[in-house]
Amino acid sequence: MKKTEYDVSIVLPVYNEEKRIKYTVDRIVEYFISRNLNYEIIVVDDGSRDKTLDIVKEVCEGRSENLHFLHNHVNMGKGFSVKRGIMFARGDIILFSDADLSTPIEEYEKLEKALKEGEYDAAIASRAMPDSIKTVPQGFFRDRMGKLFGKIVQILVLPDIEDSQCGFKAFKKECAHFVFYWQTIFGFGFDPEILYLCKKHGYKVKQIPVKWENSFDSKLNPFTDTLKIGFELFKIRLKILLGHYDV
Repeated sequence: MKKTEYDVSIVLPVYNEEKRIKYTVDRIVEYFISRNLNYEIIVVDDGSRDKTLDIVKEVCEGRSENLHFLHNHVNMGKGFSVKRGIMFARGDIILFSDADLSTPIEEYEKLEKALKEGEYDAAIASRAMPDSIKTVPQGFFRDRMGKLFGKIVQILVLPDIEDSQCGFKAFKKECAHFVFYWQTIFGFGFDPEILYLCKKHGYKVKQIPVKWENSFDSKLNPFTDTLKIGFELFKIRLKILLGHYDV
């Protein structure tokens, strides 16, 4: 009988990642095999224009028990892709990670420990905590923009979250399926909405200091995407004021 439940599901949203997607998947597979965990990897291609989709299909070929891919025919946004992957996932713990593995997959063990041993429903990687380690830091401008955005997030939505944007977050399945079902922000600004939904509905969130390495090939444009994220953040605030999240 084909097994359909997993210890952990890993969701990878990808867009034009032909240069590193195979390496990323192979590294994640190696890690979970070394830990003898029953895992699945869900790659969500967000309408890539390069050879990402062909490479993902090739990587998944013959490994359908553990590797799955979903394809958006047009670019829908990171938040949309993460939501699609989360709702497809069947693991007891569901992790989503950036495809560049800026947070190494080995850091998952810290998040897993918080979910299994603590009274937490979500565990999120943080670059802002005292014990966090940035092995390759961001440039000056991107670093300052990130810190400014973090302060705005704290003022408008999440006063007790230091770093909402790190792309490495894990949830217990019930929590993940609930909050992502109600997610409405589909761009890069979806993270604050997800974390707000967790807190609004009584799910406990643990911030975890991690090792982190800046990727100089980031898909995030520090100018245009920061403006878009800021607009999405104000949409979240408006939804809060209108009671949209009172489900």
